Amino acid sequence: MSFNQNLQNMSTSIDEAIIFHQKHSQDFDEQATFLNKWNQDYTQISAGNFEGFVSEVHFDELSLYWEYTSQSLYQQGHLDDETIAIGVPLSSLDNGLFCGAACGHNAIHVYSGKQGFEFISPQHLMMGLIVMNRNKLFRLLSADDQYFLNLQCKQAHIARIPYSAYINLVQFLKSTFQTLKTQPVLASNRLFIDEITANATQLVCESLLNKEQTPLDSVRHKSWEVLAVTREMISKRQDNPISVAELCESLDMSRRSLQYHFEQALHTSPVAFLRAERLNAARHMLKTANSVTEAATHWGFWHFGHFSQEYKKMFGELPSETFRRLHRLN
Repeated sequence: MSFNQNLQNMSTSIDEAIIFHQKHSQDFDEQATFLNKWNQDYTQISAGNFEGFVSEVHFDELSLYWEYTSQSLYQQGHLDDETIAIGVPLSSLDNGLFCGAACGHNAIHVYSGKQGFEFISPQHLMMGLIVMNRNKLFRLLSADDQYFLNLQCKQAHIARIPYSAYINLVQFLKSTFQTLKTQPVLASNRLFIDEITANATQLVCESLLNKEQTPLDSVRHKSWEVLAVTREMISKRQDNPISVAELCESLDMSRRSLQYHFEQALHTSPVAFLRAERLNAARHMLKTANSVTEAATHWGFWHFGHFSQEYKKMFGELPSETFRRLHRLN
């Protein structure tokens, strides 16, 4: 029986199959949960209303994702040891940091690794993701390739691959999701599933086992350590916000140098970053706090009118609206 005949005879609808769907969100915390088993946490860095979506398709041995995020985010997460996952930027990624390394052209993100991953993403990011089971992939590889793949997936990192390999990944992801968008019933078609799985497997192997691949990019961007120290200091000074002057003293750095690092890494100022981190922390606390006042004061916001204004500017809603939504209050 031909592929077209199989398609015509397919009676299972996409709603019944529940293996290909798209989720939209106006809440970055909610979107962080869309990628199942990624154990993700998002912090919004840029100010403004968040808009995002995740399209996903799950086959027997393969999962594909297409994620859009409108705002710059600080993303953290980790996958289990049995998972191999790569990210393919589908939009310009001239700025951003992944596991401390600068993002750029012809680069994929390897998310696998016991230590997890950290990603400072730019605004309006489109990212394609290919997720496979490590053991099932290993059955197709020689002992030497298995050893090399283990090295590549030992820790999350940026992998810079040949332009042709990168374009093949982009075209595969775009064509797959475009096909499923117009003909979603194909997500339940065995011939289609086998073809997509075979193509994805070949592309992942070509990318991670490519001998032309640049060695593991372990060179951390100089601004990465500045951001890490800043976030640590903020967490230790919850009810007594740290100032830029104190940050400069702790880092033994001039204001101009500090400004440079934040502009280079985040396209924002140290003041804006300090405020964004504290606002995000207060927002996360609203999930368990008894009131908005409790969350605000815990993070050193003593002027509630000013806090509400800054919060709405950052997230597009008042803290009282977030609290009601999280606690399902009228």
